[in-house]
Amino acid sequence: MKKIMLFYPPGRFYQRGEDRSQGNVEQSTATSMRAPNDLGYAAATLKQEGFAVFLRDYQTERCAPADLLADFDREAPDGIFVSITNSTIFNDLTLVRQLKAKKPDLLVMLKGAIFFDPDEALLAQLDLADVTYLIGLESDFIVGKLAKAHFDDPSSVPAIRGILYKTDGVWTKTDFASWETDLDSLPFPDRSLIKNALYVRPDTGEPQATIATSRGCPSACIFCMTPKISGKKLRLRSPENILAELTDCYANHGIRDFFFKSDTFTFDPAWTRAVCQAILDSPLGGKIRWVANSKVKPLDKDTLVLMKKAGCWLVAFGYESGSPETLSRIHKNTTINDNLQATKWAKEAGLLTFGFFLIGLPWETKEHLETTRQHIFELDNDFLELHIAIPYYGTRLNEIAREEGLLPGSVLGKDYFNAPTVGTSTLSMEEIEAFRKKTLLDFHLRPSYIARKLVQAGGNPKIIANYARFGLRLLKNTLMPPRRPRALTPDGTPPRVAILGANSDIALALARQLAAHDHASLVLASRDQDRLNAAAVDLAKDCDTDVAVRHFDALDFAGHAAFFDSLDPMPDVLVLAFGLLGDQAAGQRDFAAARAVIDTNFTAAASILEIAADRFAKRGHGTIVGLTSPAGERGRKSNYLYGAAKAGLTTLLSGLRHRLAGSGVRVVTVIPGWTKTRMTAATPTPERLTASPERVAGDIRKALHGKADVLYTPWFWRPIMALVRALPEKLFVKTNL
Repeated sequence: MKKIMLFYPPGRFYQRGEDRSQGNVEQSTATSMRAPNDLGYAAATLKQEGFAVFLRDYQTERCAPADLLADFDREAPDGIFVSITNSTIFNDLTLVRQLKAKKPDLLVMLKGAIFFDPDEALLAQLDLADVTYLIGLESDFIVGKLAKAHFDDPSSVPAIRGILYKTDGVWTKTDFASWETDLDSLPFPDRSLIKNALYVRPDTGEPQATIATSRGCPSACIFCMTPKISGKKLRLRSPENILAELTDCYANHGIRDFFFKSDTFTFDPAWTRAVCQAILDSPLGGKIRWVANSKVKPLDKDTLVLMKKAGCWLVAFGYESGSPETLSRIHKNTTINDNLQATKWAKEAGLLTFGFFLIGLPWETKEHLETTRQHIFELDNDFLELHIAIPYYGTRLNEIAREEGLLPGSVLGKDYFNAPTVGTSTLSMEEIEAFRKKTLLDFHLRPSYIARKLVQAGGNPKIIANYARFGLRLLKNTLMPPRRPRALTPDGTPPRVAILGANSDIALALARQLAAHDHASLVLASRDQDRLNAAAVDLAKDCDTDVAVRHFDALDFAGHAAFFDSLDPMPDVLVLAFGLLGDQAAGQRDFAAARAVIDTNFTAAASILEIAADRFAKRGHGTIVGLTSPAGERGRKSNYLYGAAKAGLTTLLSGLRHRLAGSGVRVVTVIPGWTKTRMTAATPTPERLTASPERVAGDIRKALHGKADVLYTPWFWRPIMALVRALPEKLFVKTNL
């Protein structure tokens, strides 16, 4: 039986299943992660076609790339299905390349909003050499039959609608002209494969399932991708089919809270009332709670009252703007009075309201934004999100931004919550961002608003804690400057990295991550070049980068200067990763063994790092990374010779950092705890305190792009070593460390 691995790649939190918006959850005001229904649907249809499946949401589980790679090795899938976002696409494709390198005949299927009928110029921006198929139309109707055709009858692939496949390396589109209408024919998302407890209602923290009640939208808003990705015709599931999925969630998965995913749950009032009545007439009546999106028109108070009776507790309105001009120009087909009336009815029905607004459209001025701000306070919703317009491919907004010269480059890879993609004809991106932050702060920090939230919490400590958590998120996102990764070169170009002692497991893992994520060119240096040559070939192939292998003898002190000067061009980053654990008992018996440990771990490091420091300082920039050890923080009978040498290296790095302050040269001290490497294979260590080389390498890379100059990895080694250092000597000598 063939196996397909379905996953959300590791990384920042994006609503990957929301193809039309793909919001950054961590930058939102009061949104939580939603379940990966797109993967759940795909898994269910793949199982119907006879495939085994493995599903995991690596981003919500806060996993590292190493976890994905480990699962891939263990599961040994024949194919992968990956959900992509516009903001994460480059990192996602890097991970895909790594998996493909492990299994060259791997079937690779990608879905994402960008693949809904893209043009050739858009595809040309992406490295898709390792991708087999791009799924453009709704993937849940496609992925099962596509995987089956690929393995059983490849000649039938071109007959499958809504995909792109390769012919002699050139992408070919199939029919994208229509959408499936029988939504009831789909199986429910396979929630037995989903960790449902991860996806919660924001206020209570209770598990919340997403129920896709309809697809498509008859509106023509210029900023929205829905008409492009799911059509202009509203396609509805039957109330009976929706009720069956709700019942399955309630009975088989213990879920009581739901998000009804629909661009407009109330567009067809008769259908809306039928869904509500089906819930009320079923055993679920009075037992479930749900939220839904709604347009402010068409809408009536009686429908809202029935929604409340059927378990709805919140309705979200996409008001978009307080400017009549903007509402007209975005083709919203609503008015300010419509906004006010719908909100009044919802509040009278006992529903909480969530208001969504959009700013930064090409024609907007400060006056437009101020009018929207006034309308926000006039509506006084219970929750508020203020989005910055992003000109997604396939929207009329994208065309307008390009026509007016407001979009000089690509929107791919941009996080529009943190940094707007474009300005307007009169406003800069910085002005738009500042307006958003100030408005959100002013709205949420009103004493009356805070008091209302406390009343709504009803004294429930869990709800109060969640409100406080969202409040802290808001303060962090609005008051703190956005974290922008530190560049490894002055001009932000891909760095050249030299790694000394590159045969070590940590060094090779770091080389791979720098090549894959930073497009670094590499110089790998070591005495043993045989293993290094093989590693270099793999790195160059897998990461599409330049890799040079050089001989370096740490104990050839006289040759250090010539070696460093032969590195042309001079590296931007120098990583010192060589070391010798040695044998403590042998060192106690024979000073030659002790000297080998000391010279390798300290003297050689001092020699080459002083040379690098001089060269980097004269040039005016560079980064030195030194890997030392917790063993250097307190002498222990089991390895004090090694520890003494590493203590010297730690002090050396600290001194270099002091000496080079203000020179443009950065010095980073890395203190890895127990790590599963070849050097430590014979040393038993506690499993829970022992990291993989990939985990350590990932932490080092983050430190390179961050601010801290001293890194303990994993993080818990900092408090552990603080306790070890704090032990009084009289107690310490009695331990068996």
